[in-house]
Amino acid sequence: MEGERRIPSLILPPKALPKAASTNSVAGSKSQMSLRLRQAVAGRPSRRSLQSFSTLSFGEKAHILYTSASNVILLNHHLVLEETLPFWNALPHRAAASSTQEVDGVLGCSEERMVIAWSGLLVLGTLAGMELWKTDPKADVVVWDRVWERSHQPPTSVEISETGTNIAWFVEGERIADILTLNAKGAAVGIPQPLRHPRELSWIGWRKPRTTNGDVHLYTITTNQVLRVYSPVLDDPSWFQLLSSSDAATFEPELSGSRVSVKGRSKGRQAPKLDGSLWIPDAGVMRRALADTLKGLDDSAAEMDAETRRTLETLDAEENDVVAWCRGDGSLTLRLINNMDRKPPTLLKSQPLAAISQLEHRLPQWSPRAQLLHVGSVPTLLAVSPPDEADGSLQAYHISLPQLVASKATCIRPVFHLIKPQETSNVQLRGALSHFVRTPNGRGLLAVAADGEMAAFFKEQRGKVPKDEIVPRALLGKAWWTVDETPDECAIFAKGRGIVSYRKTKSGSELYLQHLDPSASSPSPPVPFPDFDIGQGESVSMLLAASDIDDGYSGRSRRTRRAFVIAATQGGNAWLWQVDSKSEVSTSSDIIDDRPDISLLSHYHLPVEGSVHGEHKAPHMIMPVDPMGWHQSVIDWKVETPLQDMILTVTEDGVLEFWTPRLGAHLSSDKADGHAPHVCVDEAIGHTAAVELPWRRTSVVRTSKANVVMARCSSRKKTVLIRHTADGKHELTIWDSNVSEFSTGLEHTGTYAEGELVQDLDWTTTSDLQSVLAVGMPHRIVLVCEQRMNDFEMNPGWAPFLSVDLERYTSVPINDSIWLAGGSLAVGCGNQIYVFSRFLDRDTPVSSPAASVKSVMLGPEEPEDIFQLIAFKNGPLLDYHPVNLSQCLVWDKIELVKRILVTLANDLKDSEEKKRHGVHFRRLDPSAYFTVPKARRLSKLATRKYDGLFDARPNGVIDEDEDEFNDRLVADLIERLDGQLHLPLSYSEKALLATVAQATLEGERQRRALDLCGFRYLISIRMYVNQNRRSGTSGTVTPASGLQTLGGIRTRPRLSFRNIVWATHSESQDVLLQAATQCCPNGKMTWSDAKLWGAFLWLRSADAIRSQLEVIARNRFMADEERDPTTCSLIFFALGKKNIVHGLWRQAPRHKEQAMMLRFLGNDFQQERWKTAAMKNAYALLSKQRYEYAAGFFMLAGSPKDAINVCLRQLDDWQLAVALARVVEGGTDGPLMRWILGETVIPLAFSGGHRWLATWAFWMLGRRDLAVRVLISPMTEVMYAWSPDKPLDVGNPENDDPSLLLLFQHLKKKSLQTAKGTSEIAEKLEFDFVMHNARVFFRMGCHPLGLDLLRSWSFDRPFYPPPKLRTNRVSRITTPMPIPSSPGAPITPMPARVRRPSLIESLSGSVPTRRRQSFMLAGSNKMESMVMDLDVLAESGESSRVSSPRPMDRPSPPPAFEGFNGYTMGAAPAKAVPNGDRVMDLGPEEGEVEKEVAPELENKEKKEEREKEKVVEPEPDQPRKIGNLMKELKQDVQQGAMEFSMDSFDF
Repeated sequence: MEGERRIPSLILPPKALPKAASTNSVAGSKSQMSLRLRQAVAGRPSRRSLQSFSTLSFGEKAHILYTSASNVILLNHHLVLEETLPFWNALPHRAAASSTQEVDGVLGCSEERMVIAWSGLLVLGTLAGMELWKTDPKADVVVWDRVWERSHQPPTSVEISETGTNIAWFVEGERIADILTLNAKGAAVGIPQPLRHPRELSWIGWRKPRTTNGDVHLYTITTNQVLRVYSPVLDDPSWFQLLSSSDAATFEPELSGSRVSVKGRSKGRQAPKLDGSLWIPDAGVMRRALADTLKGLDDSAAEMDAETRRTLETLDAEENDVVAWCRGDGSLTLRLINNMDRKPPTLLKSQPLAAISQLEHRLPQWSPRAQLLHVGSVPTLLAVSPPDEADGSLQAYHISLPQLVASKATCIRPVFHLIKPQETSNVQLRGALSHFVRTPNGRGLLAVAADGEMAAFFKEQRGKVPKDEIVPRALLGKAWWTVDETPDECAIFAKGRGIVSYRKTKSGSELYLQHLDPSASSPSPPVPFPDFDIGQGESVSMLLAASDIDDGYSGRSRRTRRAFVIAATQGGNAWLWQVDSKSEVSTSSDIIDDRPDISLLSHYHLPVEGSVHGEHKAPHMIMPVDPMGWHQSVIDWKVETPLQDMILTVTEDGVLEFWTPRLGAHLSSDKADGHAPHVCVDEAIGHTAAVELPWRRTSVVRTSKANVVMARCSSRKKTVLIRHTADGKHELTIWDSNVSEFSTGLEHTGTYAEGELVQDLDWTTTSDLQSVLAVGMPHRIVLVCEQRMNDFEMNPGWAPFLSVDLERYTSVPINDSIWLAGGSLAVGCGNQIYVFSRFLDRDTPVSSPAASVKSVMLGPEEPEDIFQLIAFKNGPLLDYHPVNLSQCLVWDKIELVKRILVTLANDLKDSEEKKRHGVHFRRLDPSAYFTVPKARRLSKLATRKYDGLFDARPNGVIDEDEDEFNDRLVADLIERLDGQLHLPLSYSEKALLATVAQATLEGERQRRALDLCGFRYLISIRMYVNQNRRSGTSGTVTPASGLQTLGGIRTRPRLSFRNIVWATHSESQDVLLQAATQCCPNGKMTWSDAKLWGAFLWLRSADAIRSQLEVIARNRFMADEERDPTTCSLIFFALGKKNIVHGLWRQAPRHKEQAMMLRFLGNDFQQERWKTAAMKNAYALLSKQRYEYAAGFFMLAGSPKDAINVCLRQLDDWQLAVALARVVEGGTDGPLMRWILGETVIPLAFSGGHRWLATWAFWMLGRRDLAVRVLISPMTEVMYAWSPDKPLDVGNPENDDPSLLLLFQHLKKKSLQTAKGTSEIAEKLEFDFVMHNARVFFRMGCHPLGLDLLRSWSFDRPFYPPPKLRTNRVSRITTPMPIPSSPGAPITPMPARVRRPSLIESLSGSVPTRRRQSFMLAGSNKMESMVMDLDVLAESGESSRVSSPRPMDRPSPPPAFEGFNGYTMGAAPAKAVPNGDRVMDLGPEEGEVEKEVAPELENKEKKEEREKEKVVEPEPDQPRKIGNLMKELKQDVQQGAMEFSMDSFDF
């Protein structure tokens, strides 16, 4: 605006310029690790003024400056983006109001190392006239002061002389150049002098002399390419006169051999056509380049033509200026202007320097405003042309001075080929980026910018780096064009050649297809999609396109043949079109001859959850399922079947629904061809339709997340949701679509602070199908991946592993980011695009891609890209990884573990001897995990040779030297783990590996004395103690403590409750107790040790419990130097050994309570008086918070329940309560024990979702059916089976534990009660649980174990007899009441039994039945059933030869035949109770309905019963063989008329 004045703004102070060469290297630092910058696409240069382009050079650096939108761009001498300077960041007080205004001009000051830019003004020239501003370059704070101002027409170009005494300017379209003289203070002297020209001016510039003592010279060039030289007159330095002029004809004789005059006028020739331009290179840059060139020739002793060398030396010695004439036909002529500093002006001469008729690299239309740069480290000059008018790109060329003087055609070559054969143009964005769109395979990229600007790119595969390129470019420009209105939605396919655009205008909505030909710079005319009619108020919110060529299915011509396009509105309407290409490639050209055929396949409203018949509910969000994958097809093009979901809908309640369409002939032509319609099944709701549904729902995930503001779904069906929380933060959750009874789908929850605004999400997959999420924020991108699970560390499901900080490259905020093919990441900042490769850059990132590549420093074993890094964090583990080895030990693969450890130890030794840096460990074949290798010890034992007739070694004892896995090997292995050899393990993992090796050795020593359950427990406690000792948290000395340890490692060991369960089911408890005692400090177990090992939870022998508890009490008393009897009184009182406590008080003379306690304990506590006194003292101690001592007095008073209650409530130690109850009651079936388990342990297990604790509690209670069910079944279902009238809180169950399957496999055939529990687990539920834990193995990195689980798991069920048949009774439902365990114990009703079909229903066919074989006949391997029954006998602790069971005394039942083993035919079986007594069940079980039976069937059964009376029972005292017993059981089971429980057998 006229009269407006604006102050020039300093964008970048000198000390803030990029310093790439001085970047501090921090290689190997995880905090500095980032992605390698491969390419930076700068913004398109602006053309708002003639001074929108400049250069800056100092020292060894050179920068090219130009304005682009509201930024100033700095390029290095390779034309690579170096820095972006947002103009309005220098004006914080005006940034908000003017942040979108473009920058008009830029100026680089090499001496002051400053960049000056302006908006709406010119330096020294404003819209109101001329102004002069000055600043002190030595000041710390740059402050600009206006010296003067004058009203004048706004100038086009302003130039200041090198001496600072003159200013020249001109106005575009005018023929006058004005010169104004300044004094020493910068004040104007006189008035401006007009220099009139016969033609309009195009360029002016001041000559740069060798010294500042001489006169100044002004060059001007007019539009007819005439050069004029002006200098001050001798008498008046402020007045300028014309010295010389040269036109284009001056340069033509150099090509024809004719001569020219000094003034440049040709003789007898017509003026040539003006098809070139004049250019005056910077004289100062030329002088520095000549000096460096001659110095380089002297230092290198390079051979050069004598005449060329003499010419260079002459140019360096004399004061000459070079003028170049560049023609469009590729010719170049150079002339010298001599004697510029000599006086009088008549000495000025012009002579030819060089003439080249045809350059090897043809120059484009050159400009007199081209800049010349010289970089000290580069032997050539750099000539940079201002932005081209056609595509707005900069052109840069290397100029070799020796070759230029020698007139060689190779003297000029481009910096690099801007246009490759695959490229159409050099594509750059002019405005700020709006968003990216990519093809399904990530090869094509479409950038949509503001004001209808669009650009197409192609992602090139990584290949050989061209010699003329510093960094291989990833994005190749295809086209750049503008449209009237920016499309609302876009989709591209066919490598970016097919473009689908949706635009909502005032007249309606438009959806059209365009094609981008390979040689075209803009797409073809649009082709509208047929049958697209959108309702009022609706708009398309997603587009998705997929073609055969994007999936890799196409012919040799590599042309797209078919494509499918999907459009969906916010209201849930979905359209599906098929695009058939009719393109025919011509032999002479590559142009498509015809437009494609587009046909509508379906239009359907997606019935999201909540929709009712006739009323459709609109989804909250609708988006495409990201098709981006690694070598993964979206569609099977041969049969036209989708291979993945296409659409994801999100409801307001957070319900995720996945949809896939029906394509091609399956949908459109079946009925037309007379084929039967296909049946579409909605798998989510189980609805089957008899008609074709165009879309089907494949899965549903209920997240219960409302207020979702952003969502994104990957091709692996991982969904990320962003929602606002009440405190203004962003909550990020990641969900898996594979939901089941054991997984809600939630895998990660994270929260970002208020300042961390999540504005972009995008997925990709690695080469091994790992999902990677990029979370975009204003200035950085966080990469998130899955984390490996293990039992030793509590890791989150997902975690950030890398951060790309864009503030290191530019301060412009991020607009959008997107993954491309090959793991590349494209990031748009303003109008610039940064492309990062998947390779890691461990140095501090620098802004230049070339510097980023050079700064990479990787170790030989370190991951070099994010794919390897993610595989290291979540991929398959190495065979020797401690997590894999520990799981192998649990799954009874100790021989495999020994083999792996031996191989690793040998490899470490071999690598150390050969002085290698790392270990070359060869992975085992997965089949090695499938087969259990035979123990090598046994094989050596069998082949051992004897030296004499008599052998001193006992049978079965082998020297350590004969076993390769021994103490010496483990010691060497641990020592080398702490050595210099590189292993891809962390320090904590190395320590854990040493622990596993040590524990395996210790477990192997006692392996023959342990069963499998005991071995698992032993291995776990050995690993726990050894890891504790290595971390320095315990002074425990284990039997193998002489082995060397790793130093400086701190890892927190953990002991799971599952190990206590294994010990509970072990038959080697004496060995386990001895091993647990050895693991205690100094071999003395205290209560803390017993609680840690769970000793009193798994010990079965009452005598062992009493003796061990007494040992603990004595150790606790002796551990205290003061010998305080109060520390052990509780245990001794519980053991009933009051006299021992009385004696201990006699040994405590220093205790202040000794006399009182001696008198008190001397009384008889069988009397009520002293019991009451003890009770009063107990309550007094409670008030003093001496809880343990108070519990002891309760025990003394004969009130164990009160003592136990103190342990539960005040001491919060339910294990102590269990130990006291077992000691007091002498078993696990007493009322106190049942009360503790029922009221404390089981609610605790359910509230925490602890399946291991729950199965142990149910096993102790005798509910072995529930002990099996709780391992797999949903815990809510088991809770209602246990307590139907009093529901318990159920927490998130522990489902991610494959060891649960081991226990289930161990228990399901152990007895008929466990078989009953197994039969109540649906086979589908067992299958899902096996699949879930196989995935858990994969998440842990133990892929071979997961495959082994799927391969070897047997779904065979043990036999459980059907319910007995009751006759002649009225149908009723009876609920038997259990006997309370104590007078004060609550009465809990028995859980409801699942109703089974009666025999009548089975015969009538009303209930589908499936007859099972007996447990003796089930399966092909009959030995398994026999083993099952042997386990039952072993559980009782008796010999395998047992006597026959004794008949029980029972009330007289209805008339029936008393059959085998004391059971009554036709009556309910005896119930097993924990104490071993039998309680008759006088009625049907709860939920069991008796049916009347036809008289014929009743008579038939009575006849069969009378025949059974003839069976003779064996003598009670006569021992019976197991085989006979099993045979009789088989006969009774086959009759199907009796129920029995093997747990209640009295052997």
